[in-house]
Amino acid sequence: MKAIQLLRQAALRTHARPSCRALSSVIPEAPQSAMDGSDKSLNRLERTESQYKLGKHRSNALELIEKVPPIEVEGDMAICDGGGGALGHPLEYIKVGYRGGNPVSCVYCGLKYVQKAGGH
Repeated sequence: MKAIQLLRQAALRTHARPSCRALSSVIPEAPQSAMDGSDKSLNRLERTESQYKLGKHRSNALELIEKVPPIEVEGDMAICDGGGGALGHPLEYIKVGYRGGNPVSCVYCGLKYVQKAGGH
């Protein structure tokens, strides 16, 4: 019985984990700007110039969607699904009637819809 206890103690000593204090000395410290939130391009430890001059999302999708003319619909309601099949978005029911002929945008994809003249 005593031999089993000695074997267990020996096994625990050989597989013991290092203390948390020893691990914390290995982790490099982040710059102060990381801690106070003044550097918005932070997720790295070195201070280098950001490759994202126009922000992290450099897409010109808004410019492209503005070039698409409004889609004319009959009736008071337009239904938008993004047009991408499985890559589209949830159905959006857009009320286009009573807008005075002004286009209404889909909240998901930005496509604009307008009621056909005389459609009611």
